[in-house]
Amino acid sequence: MHIAVVSLGAFGHVNPTLSFVTELSKRGVRVTYFCTEDFRRIIEPTGAAFVPVPSWMAGNDPKDQKKEDGGKEDDGSVAAIVPFLFLNEAGAYIDTVLDVLKKDRPDAILHDFAGIAGTMAADVLKVPNIMLYTSYPSNDTYSVAESFAGIPDDHPLRVAADHIADSYVEKYGCRKMTVKEIFDGQGDLNLVMVQKRLVPNYESFDDSFVFTGVQIGKRSAFGSWTAPKNGRPLLYSSLGTAFNNWPEYYPVLFDAVRGLDINVFAALGAVDPETLHDVPENVELGKMVPQLDILSQASVFITHAGMGGTGEAIYYGVPMIAIPQMDEQAITARQIEKNGLGIAFLDKKAVTAESLRAAIVRLLEDPGYRSKAKEFSEDMRALGGAQASADAIIRFLEEKGQQI
Repeated sequence: MHIAVVSLGAFGHVNPTLSFVTELSKRGVRVTYFCTEDFRRIIEPTGAAFVPVPSWMAGNDPKDQKKEDGGKEDDGSVAAIVPFLFLNEAGAYIDTVLDVLKKDRPDAILHDFAGIAGTMAADVLKVPNIMLYTSYPSNDTYSVAESFAGIPDDHPLRVAADHIADSYVEKYGCRKMTVKEIFDGQGDLNLVMVQKRLVPNYESFDDSFVFTGVQIGKRSAFGSWTAPKNGRPLLYSSLGTAFNNWPEYYPVLFDAVRGLDINVFAALGAVDPETLHDVPENVELGKMVPQLDILSQASVFITHAGMGGTGEAIYYGVPMIAIPQMDEQAITARQIEKNGLGIAFLDKKAVTAESLRAAIVRLLEDPGYRSKAKEFSEDMRALGGAQASADAIIRFLEEKGQQI
């Protein structure tokens, strides 16, 4: 059995695949993994054969395209930029993916919504298309694409994205990757790495959607971390690995935790630690960090409410303070608060040191949050994670006549 994985070169897209790819490799499934060179050292320990692909995003700025097409430098948004970026990245990937897989045909291709070259290659090679959902899945009752629908059709980036999608249809004979297809498209098998009870309208998803929850496993590239042995609770703060350049947040965080009898670890993402001043004595700063090690020891997690970090916090039973940075994260932040898993600040501009400090103290002192987090943790672990994902993939292909 041979499976190909196509992933965007970003931690939020690669990390959720590592555990189940490791599990597949252990079971004798041959995996070919396509990603950018920066992720070779993270992917190769899974046992997959790593194939590097070029990146368009690494060397281009979407603002340049907007200017060329007559757009104003400040008229874009995440909803306009993201489809344009992902389509261009697919164009950088696809020829390498097809060159390799035409010579070594896979039994299926796995990818998430950002791995558009995976859908294209599955269409060209006429092999099963397995969709990985590291966030919310879509069906007739719920649409991720709706949050991208507010951009006018004549927006320069939307026009450019449409032209790119048309060119792929003409060149490769694949389906047209519209915004609807990118964000609401479904596979022959849909593997949802999210806790089912957090998904809006989860009862409406049919048996082609298999909910296996967060994929927890060893991530050797990031080393390990141990909390200070002073008996104080640990607050972990991370705004994720994408769209995280919000330096104004850190002075607010520092003032909120200054003088509290807690340890604090703040993951900085794109923020340069040299630009941060007056760091309290109880705060440790880090760039690329072993998040699972830290979360497993944390008492409170300040998060942008990305689905990866949210799922990991639930797995370890850690109450959350959610400060979303984009629409999808706002959905998760509301779910966190609705389900008693933490506190949400839906407008990041309204976060003050005083309000953040009050939220931290509340989560530390109110046992109800820890109790609810424990309940959700038990449910998350029961979904099966990486082993359940591997089971679902192998079962799906065995039903199609493939054998390990």
